[in-house]
Amino acid sequence: MENQEQLESLILGKKWFYKFQLPGGRTTECYLPDYAQPIHTTRAQMMSKFLEDEFGHRLDQIRCVDLACHEGFFSHILATKGLKEVVGVDARPEHIEHATLIQRVYSHQNLHFKVGDIQKMEAHELGSFDMTLMFGILYHLENVVGALRLAHAITKKVCLIETQVTPNLTGVTDWGSYRFNKNIIGCLAIIDETDELNSNNPEANITPITLVPSLEGLLWLLKAVGFKHARVIEPPSDAYEQLATRKRVIVAAYAS
Repeated sequence: MENQEQLESLILGKKWFYKFQLPGGRTTECYLPDYAQPIHTTRAQMMSKFLEDEFGHRLDQIRCVDLACHEGFFSHILATKGLKEVVGVDARPEHIEHATLIQRVYSHQNLHFKVGDIQKMEAHELGSFDMTLMFGILYHLENVVGALRLAHAITKKVCLIETQVTPNLTGVTDWGSYRFNKNIIGCLAIIDETDELNSNNPEANITPITLVPSLEGLLWLLKAVGFKHARVIEPPSDAYEQLATRKRVIVAAYAS
């Protein structure tokens, strides 16, 4: 058995992206501005309601993978709810180190973490899961389509995605000649994250090229990579402003 007090002291000596309440009752120091912290509350609230509606009393039969899990905040919530198994994956080793500290202090036997870049990983490296979680990552990727293909390949039932979305571009464009054109179904906005990378922002992409989908583009892409259908989850009445105004969304994409 690890010394619980020493482990909590180690955790409390670090600054975190999330506020974790530790078994001893104390809470980690969060470096996210106060105005932005409610985003985690809304995400967790919407995820928990979705789980209850989708799986009911079968949570102990559900295996979930949390892609780009960061410090494991949502993985921890899922493990606490009694899922059969939760696997968290993140490209930054320091995030996995932090996530593992939380796993250790709570002695979660159903929670495991590994380092991995979801833009480069293949399905066989992960396996298959009843549910895939992609919270706060799709708008920090240059290989958006590849990440969605990976999610589809490993998801047996549903993939729950939380992401920033950009305004949609509609209309038509010439296609090889003025005589032919194609409808613009949705769009991916190019965002430059060079400044974030240069300042070692741990929430940024690991490359400067970021492609952010519009909601219409995301819904089309989900079907194009193989999901049977997708729906936008309604936010609660007290949702964080970005989710309340649909500048961010949570989408459930069903593989079956």
